[in-house]
Amino acid sequence: DIVISLEKTLEQSEEYGHSLERELAFLVVHSTLHLLGYDHIKESDRLIMREKEEAILRIMELERD
Repeated sequence: DIVISLEKTLEQSEEYGHSLERELAFLVVHSTLHLLGYDHIKESDRLIMREKEEAILRIMELERD
């Protein structure tokens, strides 16, 4: 299951300078990758996960501003 707080999403979107839509999409993608077994404890795993996140967000046309 994925549970996302919209209040926290709004707070993070403001903190990181992203649109609410982009931040929500990032959290859904990030959470889905965790459910698929990806993690970011080791730096090498973090880089792999970030690459996948950014590729998916690019497809969705929600790249970082």
